[in-house]
Amino acid sequence: MQDIGKVLQNELTRRQRNNSAYSLRSFARFLDVSPATLSQIISGKRGISFKKLNAILDKLGLTPLEQKSKIPRKTKTLKEDQFKLISEWYHYAILGLGDLADNSADPRWIARRLNISVNVANQALSRLERLGLIEVKNGQFKQVTAPLKTTSDVPSGTIRRYHKGILGLAQNRIDQVDVKEREYSSITMAINTKNLAKAKKLTQEYKEEMLELLEKGPLDEVYQLSIQLFPLSVKGVK
Repeated sequence: MQDIGKVLQNELTRRQRNNSAYSLRSFARFLDVSPATLSQIISGKRGISFKKLNAILDKLGLTPLEQKSKIPRKTKTLKEDQFKLISEWYHYAILGLGDLADNSADPRWIARRLNISVNVANQALSRLERLGLIEVKNGQFKQVTAPLKTTSDVPSGTIRRYHKGILGLAQNRIDQVDVKEREYSSITMAINTKNLAKAKKLTQEYKEEMLELLEKGPLDEVYQLSIQLFPLSVKGVK
């Protein structure tokens, strides 16, 4: 992900190559900011609001996907001991329910929406509130932190248990959910393992694109997107 100052410097340099008379003042006028502000942004001495950043990227003619790659998505990284407290899938499903306009902080409502017991729903809701991840107000709740994430590519028993739980849910939903409301597909292939790092990066970008697509418009359900890429052959066996 590029820094916005570097993006602007690269664009200014490109324009100056095409027109030696093109100045920072000309570029600032085009972007509708003051020359001093532009100079400070490029040098990293000044931050920029998301609203202004989006306006600048629009003026540069970048596509939504290109813009997204240049705008940091704020997240909150959980340490393993924190993640352990909320590693059961329904905690994250409850956070998702908090985005629905008609959500209710009543554990009975949560239990019905997630098909879990009222006691489990009540404990999970209380735990999320106690950890400062949600706020309950006027009978509703919402997440008050940036989207949560865990460490990646680090061996963790807690994270393994979480993914096993998600895989179990996916297996159950094959029989429980109509095919029109789900998508399961897989492909088996021989690969060059040297490309795995790039493949993992692509899956991360794919998740971001899907998130952007599926969050458009009124939110009415909570879904889980899982991507599995793992070896079927046993390494070292010839």
